[in-house]
Amino acid sequence: MSLPLLVERLREYHQWRLHIANAVHQIAKLSVELEILPSGTMLRMDNLSREIASDQLRISFFGEFARGKSELINALFFSDLGTRLMPSGPGQTTMCPVEITHSHESPSLQLLPIRSRTLHDSVDKLKKIRDLWTFSLLNPEDRKDCSEKMAQLTETLCVPLEEARKYGLCAQIKEFGGQTEATHCSSCGEGKVKISRWRYALLQWAHPVLEAGLVILDTPGLNSLGSEADLGLEAARGADALIFVLSADSGVTQSDLAIWEQSLGRNAMQNQLVVLNKVDTLWDDLRSSEEEATAILMQRERTAKSLNLNLEQVIAASAQKGLLGRIRQDQGLCERSGLAELENAIAEILIPGKRASILSSAQRLINRVVIDQRVLLEEQVKNLCGEIESMERLQAQTGEQLPRLLERQQKLMRTFAGDRDTFIMKEKEFLESANTWLLQALSLEKLDQIVAAARAELLAAWTTVGIYERFSKFFEETIAQFDNALERANRLSALMLDAYRVLEQQYGLPKLDTMPYAILPRRAELLAMADRYERFGKRLEIAASTQGSVVRKAFFSLAQQVEAFVEETRKDLRNWVNESLDLMNRQLELFATQSKEKLTALESIVDSSANIQPRIQSLSQQRKVKEDNLSALNDTYASLCSLLQMDRDVALQKNHAEAFLA
Repeated sequence: MSLPLLVERLREYHQWRLHIANAVHQIAKLSVELEILPSGTMLRMDNLSREIASDQLRISFFGEFARGKSELINALFFSDLGTRLMPSGPGQTTMCPVEITHSHESPSLQLLPIRSRTLHDSVDKLKKIRDLWTFSLLNPEDRKDCSEKMAQLTETLCVPLEEARKYGLCAQIKEFGGQTEATHCSSCGEGKVKISRWRYALLQWAHPVLEAGLVILDTPGLNSLGSEADLGLEAARGADALIFVLSADSGVTQSDLAIWEQSLGRNAMQNQLVVLNKVDTLWDDLRSSEEEATAILMQRERTAKSLNLNLEQVIAASAQKGLLGRIRQDQGLCERSGLAELENAIAEILIPGKRASILSSAQRLINRVVIDQRVLLEEQVKNLCGEIESMERLQAQTGEQLPRLLERQQKLMRTFAGDRDTFIMKEKEFLESANTWLLQALSLEKLDQIVAAARAELLAAWTTVGIYERFSKFFEETIAQFDNALERANRLSALMLDAYRVLEQQYGLPKLDTMPYAILPRRAELLAMADRYERFGKRLEIAASTQGSVVRKAFFSLAQQVEAFVEETRKDLRNWVNESLDLMNRQLELFATQSKEKLTALESIVDSSANIQPRIQSLSQQRKVKEDNLSALNDTYASLCSLLQMDRDVALQKNHAEAFLA
């Protein structure tokens, strides 16, 4: 029996990841044997290999209330259960984000209470505090028990309005003149509102599609009363692929368009699909099948145009009819539901998009590692060839010239020893500058001051414009820190290179013009983060929740992200300085070793000119080893390029140009 398409493609993707991870590991292993690059670079290669091997494809489902997201998950992935896994149907709406992953143990459901919103930690951190969660074992064989426990995902609470606002929900809206609008839900009674009982859910289930590496995130309706929409939208930024669920009969509504443009549409084109669900509402027995197909195609075309997508990224499907058809094994209903087309789109669009993302993150580090080692190996081979030629000329010289050559080599080594000591003193100054002057530009204390000032001003702002301006000012102040750090990093890099070039020019050391920078790409990431939060502010205006706890929670989450981002950048800056100086010291150590070998050889040659030929043979053997190392590096990289489906020479040239411009 053939495997379902998604399971087959996910398993293929899993095997591809393992091949890529192994190839990266082979490059790292060879680099360790060559002993050319700093240990920090090798550690990053090993980390990259492990990250690729353990990576998963995270697909998030988004849409407004009652669009059928949970039913779509049931139909796509779990129809083989013969019943619904996720609650779906009249009066059954998922009220909190549900993260579905594979479990080798007994299936379980873990629920995080809504009161956890009063804590100042992210959900990822709260996942590690087991006592906060409500835990239930699920028995797939007992459908009634399993269904009752899964129904907890739809549970709500009626709470006083002030309690809801304490959780950051149902924010106050100040009208003109300072009057406060009384927001309440009539179904709960005066002064009360209905909110979700749970904030987040972790569902672990044994299933082939999950075992193949898929993680599914089901989110509540983004316009659900009393739900934490921000949490679902935050998850969009961490997802590898997005599936935006609309209603086939209405197409793209104004609120759908606002959500797409301000939150979801910022992701890469190849990582998005839009599903026009409930396409059975367009089925019409009074029309021919051709007329019906034309009507559905027109709706897909209008949707693709509205969202600026390719037509193949918009799929018309009926989750309910597809689930029914698969459970009843009704082939005709299955084909008409459009689920097969959606599965194919996930396999042909979302999975390749994730592969491209992995390739993009891997290529830059791999190319840099290969370039650095290739340049240094070629330089070593060149130096050995020059020394062999020198020894061959020496072999033809008379014995009277040898003592002068020996004296010259001894003087060279004394001079080099003094210059190296001077460089070591400067190295200490560089390290001290990196730990004080350079890192002061990204001071955590200064960032704390910026955060405190921004928080205070945000809480005092009651207008949308005021909030926009304070978010923008926060990022301007933070980016200014990065610009200052970049300027200082450039100045420190110039000082380090100037100190090395003195020795490079005097002793013929390899050129080290391509220095890795950490701050420039991170500044670009910070600008992207600023753009996302500007759109967050606009979404707040549309959702009419720009005050109180929502803004406080949003800014607190932003502050935590930026603080962690700055701390990681500080770590990268330290690594950059240490690795740069380590690379320079390796060249000095190599020159010292080669000079000592040459002195020993000359001393031996002075005693007996018969030692010239063994020295030439020794140098030739060293050259052969270096040439073999270079060949092994090129062969390993060629194999990796074939696996990564990229042109080796073009990739290296591009990486070299980027390093030069940096």
